[in-house]
Amino acid sequence: MFDQSLSTEQQHVSNIFKRLCAEYNVQNNAELEHHLSLQSGFSEHCIFSATIPYSLIDKTSKATHVSFDYLLNGQNQHTVQLNNDQLKAIKNGIIKSIKKMSMAGLIKGENHNQETLGELAEIHVEQIENELKIQSQVK
Repeated sequence: MFDQSLSTEQQHVSNIFKRLCAEYNVQNNAELEHHLSLQSGFSEHCIFSATIPYSLIDKTSKATHVSFDYLLNGQNQHTVQLNNDQLKAIKNGIIKSIKKMSMAGLIKGENHNQETLGELAEIHVEQIENELKIQSQVK
């Protein structure tokens, strides 16, 4: 497609278009332009001028639920995996936070013993685990 070698900046933009093509399941930039009703030569112009198509990245990110960062930089999001010790530390931190909120009168009720606070913290930890699972399933 190109007779000359690309500069680093141009190669970066070219790689963006490769990722965009992959997300729309098209073979090349011309098909991408046709598929998205872009002006013919849009991708070539962006590549040669090393102009990042931010609005196209944003549109694609929203339409395909792929992260903007991935489309821009090609880096997949990595979800943190927490081990049991880390989850225990989170739970203890939540218990302390709930206790402080209780002492400040932000949590109503009389039964604020360690067991009750632990049960409340466990609800938060479960939600954190669920969010981590959800994020790991997102591209």
